[in-house]
Amino acid sequence: MRRPLRPFGVTLAILSSLLLFTILPLMEIGIVLLVRLRFMSVQLIDDGIQPVAIGGDFLGFSPILGVLQTVFAVAFLIIAILAWRGRPPYIRFGMVIAVLGLTLFRFAIIIAPKLVSGSIENGIDSGASVWDALGLGQLLSGIPILLYVAWYMNRAPARAFYRGYFLSDEVDKSVAS
Repeated sequence: MRRPLRPFGVTLAILSSLLLFTILPLMEIGIVLLVRLRFMSVQLIDDGIQPVAIGGDFLGFSPILGVLQTVFAVAFLIIAILAWRGRPPYIRFGMVIAVLGLTLFRFAIIIAPKLVSGSIENGIDSGASVWDALGLGQLLSGIPILLYVAWYMNRAPARAFYRGYFLSDEVDKSVAS
């Protein structure tokens, strides 16, 4: 009895969701941290390096959100590795649930700030439209990936890969005995 090979559709589902839910969020965290470090180590006087800004949220990115995003990205990386291996068999359900949950999380962090009205006392942010466009693009790219992962992980080739055998092999065994 031969074990089914990983279908190309499973590979595509894992890699596309890995890009959206692990690589992009970790890159976003990395960029925010690099910008914060750069602002904190600008030389103002000849005596040494003096920070330009300390404290405050001048990037519009909360530390709690950063920690959550990092934890979810690493957790999804582990799920994607297990889904790539094909073991345990129920990881295909875990993959679909994780993609659904992370899409909803992404939806919440993009839409929630829009529901809170800003005030003039908080200042005017000219970069908000850029972040809004990037967030909307990320959200809109997440929906087709969610649909593709949910659809393909429930197709017969994917089920056979995660099960570890073809159903026709099981039928042949029962007929032979």
